Amino acid sequence: MNQETRPKGHGLRSARLRLIWTFALCAFSTSWLTAQDAGSLSLADAVRQAWAQYPTITEARAGVNVATSETRVQRDAYLPHASFHAEVNRATRNNVLGMMMPNQTITPINGFALSGESWQSAFGTSIGMIVRWEAYDFGSRRARVLAAEAREKAAEARLESVRYELADRVADAYFLALASARAESAAEATVQRWRTTQTAVDALVQAGLRPGADGARIRVELVRAETELIQSRQYTRQRLAELGQYLGKPEAFTASLDQAMATVLPSAENADASAATHPLVQLRVAEWSAVSASVKATEKEWLPRLELFSAANGRGSGARINGTFRGGLEGLYPDIGNWAAGVGITVNLFERKRARTRTEVLSAHVEAAASRQSEAELQLRTLAEQARLQLEAAREIVTKTPIALAATRELEVQSQARYRAGLGDITEIADAQRALRQAEVEDAVARIHVWRASFAVAAAGGNLVEFLERRR
Repeated sequence: MNQETRPKGHGLRSARLRLIWTFALCAFSTSWLTAQDAGSLSLADAVRQAWAQYPTITEARAGVNVATSETRVQRDAYLPHASFHAEVNRATRNNVLGMMMPNQTITPINGFALSGESWQSAFGTSIGMIVRWEAYDFGSRRARVLAAEAREKAAEARLESVRYELADRVADAYFLALASARAESAAEATVQRWRTTQTAVDALVQAGLRPGADGARIRVELVRAETELIQSRQYTRQRLAELGQYLGKPEAFTASLDQAMATVLPSAENADASAATHPLVQLRVAEWSAVSASVKATEKEWLPRLELFSAANGRGSGARINGTFRGGLEGLYPDIGNWAAGVGITVNLFERKRARTRTEVLSAHVEAAASRQSEAELQLRTLAEQARLQLEAAREIVTKTPIALAATRELEVQSQARYRAGLGDITEIADAQRALRQAEVEDAVARIHVWRASFAVAAAGGNLVEFLERRR
């Protein structure tokens, strides 16, 4: 990917996205405190709590901290190098000619080799400082800093992408738990209707107006409805536990969810969607930028480096060059000084070939990063279209379920009346009850499906924060 194909305004959009997340977190915090007082958990509350403590978010934040520290390390390369050394010792002065391989055990001795050997010792002192500064490197350090800054932006983009993905998972678990809760409520209503029916049927059986088999059938249907209620409660608890894992408390997690989602529909208005603003695309763009910056930094590794240096030191010794000793406290202070200042240039003659090879490897990574960005954009376009079709179908279905619910309620009332009038049997009541429960579940869940599809449209279009803001 070249400079022309890179999406324009990437930095501005990244800054705007981070600002939106910050405001969203603050807004969600206020909403969460209010919701806690009310004893309910909204979708925005659940997302906010997951953002605050879920391990993947903590890991992504740590990655940002690491990248920020690496950037500071690269910027520190502009600082000069300075070292100071001071020493006082008491030692002999025996010295011999000859070469010695580098080692960390035998200490070197300055001066000419002397004939004879003496174990007499004298004081010696040394003090000095050297300063070295890389004055010019043809942009090598600047390229490394820019590469580190690009990796930092990639880490920040990954954090936003992880937040976005986590919000999607939390919302999915939230909608499943809410749908399960509505199905449980329908099961409870069914049990209550069967108990009411049982009372009426038992009275007719005892009066001899209905056979005893009808009472037995009612008890069977009641037990079946109670069993289905137990299963619905278990399923709801499982869905709440799945939601609770994102909030750090899956064990026996209970919460009152936003029941308004089962009674009202989301607004049909949607913010303008753009794949370029989606956190996944922003992450792919940041990854491409980071690899491209690494290529530029690698291309400059072989360039010469110009250094300025200066040094000053002083030494003192109680031993003379002729083998005699000055005696006393001579050598305890430096009395001979030296200084130096200069400029040096370093050129690695074979580094250019190695840098060119590393650049070729990184260039392949640039192409791969560009391909991942194109793939992400294509995936998001596909998801957006699928979500749009899902939302259209959900909105059409939600206009049908109230009609079916009203019809099944009328059917249930008529079946009860026909039974009391002796025109129907107990099977007709059982069929009507089951149809009514199914219609109640479908009507409540249909609205939740509209919310879920609206969320999917917002998530695919990069408008997730705005969607959550509307449900604070």
